[in-house]
Amino acid sequence: MIAVNGIILVLSCQKHLNTRLKHLKLPKDDYGGWKVVYVIGDLFLDSDYKFSSLGGSGDSDLLIVKCEDSYIHLLKKLGLALKYLYETFDIKEGVLRANDDLIFNESLLQAFLDSPKIIKNISEASIEETAIDYLGKSSIAKNLFARDFVFADAKRPSTNSNHLVYYYDDHPEDFDNPQHNMKGVCISNYTKQPYVPAFIFGPLYYISNKSCAILISHLENINYDVFHYDEKTDSYPYTIEDCGVSFIFYYNNIDILHNNNWIKNNDCGHANDVIAIHTNMFK
Repeated sequence: MIAVNGIILVLSCQKHLNTRLKHLKLPKDDYGGWKVVYVIGDLFLDSDYKFSSLGGSGDSDLLIVKCEDSYIHLLKKLGLALKYLYETFDIKEGVLRANDDLIFNESLLQAFLDSPKIIKNISEASIEETAIDYLGKSSIAKNLFARDFVFADAKRPSTNSNHLVYYYDDHPEDFDNPQHNMKGVCISNYTKQPYVPAFIFGPLYYISNKSCAILISHLENINYDVFHYDEKTDSYPYTIEDCGVSFIFYYNNIDILHNNNWIKNNDCGHANDVIAIHTNMFK
């Protein structure tokens, strides 16, 4: 196995190989022992996965996994990519999962990668260090610690999210793409989302080795089926990737940690104070 400090995992798809990945590819392949790997899906691949070279760079920086290359299957692609990355690399610190349409502030990116993945809880009596297992921009703009989780919340009614309905209304061609395996899928059947008190926004987040192992194990238990129905919450938790990841971590007692200097959208100013700008390039 190849030893690395961590993996910067950039999730993408075949249609963006000559758009987002061509224009926004990270300038380096390695950031202080953190290897950059770009991931796409190929449903007709003749093996479970293979490494290739993005843009003829000569480096094995493109991971192709045998799965649907669609938006709704993004969590499956992430889970399989993590599984194969951990089969290939001896990863010391974890994975920084990134969108393919980010512009990075490389100095802040490197500073985060070099930093200890711990937080210090300071009280009058002591200073306690807690490992960071899941970090990004929280939907509630603050931390949510496992000690504060109330799992009775699972009994709260699920809510309908039309996010995917709107997406596929804008991308009807996806239903005819054989790589997406979407023939006959009625998106409105899968809009029920479980209650989770906070989630980390999807364009960029860090997950530790512990969290990656939990995520892989959970997805293996449901056979990486993003249409899996969760009886406990009366919902379909896995159709929206970042919500599905937060759902899995919430019910496995993983702290949800917020960073104010993490990411912002491209209409919110320069990237001087955040690790990355989310461009939504060529949606």
